[in-house]
Amino acid sequence: MQDSSRPVRRFATVLQGRGVIALACGAAALAWPDGMLLRAMLLTALVLAASGAYEMGFAYRNRHRNRGWPLALADGAACFGMAVISVTLTAIPFHATMLLAAGWLFACGVLALLLALAIWPMRRSRLAMLAWSGAQLALAAVALFDDNAGLVTLLYVGAAYTIGFGLFQIVAAQWMRRMAMPQFEPTRQQSWLATHPR
Repeated sequence: MQDSSRPVRRFATVLQGRGVIALACGAAALAWPDGMLLRAMLLTALVLAASGAYEMGFAYRNRHRNRGWPLALADGAACFGMAVISVTLTAIPFHATMLLAAGWLFACGVLALLLALAIWPMRRSRLAMLAWSGAQLALAAVALFDDNAGLVTLLYVGAAYTIGFGLFQIVAAQWMRRMAMPQFEPTRQQSWLATHPR
């Protein structure tokens, strides 16, 4: 008998590890900006790109086993997009970077809003997703309409956002372990059927 909770457990582990690294890199960038800001940004981009690509492949492989695969696919794509934006900060004009960041934040905000609608009966989870969606949509508006922001400001805001992103990933991993995994774990009756097939 296949354990359908295994992909959920693995997805939660990816979220947990990525969240811890993002939180540590964001905190280090703010604590030691002169020596760590750029390095932390590049390390975070590398982790996001690798984990995002893995997550998208993982979602595609498990699309027939787990109905939650679009969530993993969207999360992986969002992380990969954040990595691309981080790496191209100094490679493209600053205005183009801000447009990319605004578009990415808007897409992530809409995704969080859709997730909030999907888990609407869960009050605390719903409020958390709505708050995260509102924060991302607000940052998207700032990135789109604030003409006074410079590269240094973007880096500092990006470091602070990375901390929030890391915390969100860690909380999401814990939520998946507590709320989502029990929905997929095999029951004792299913194990009886697997041991004694009709």
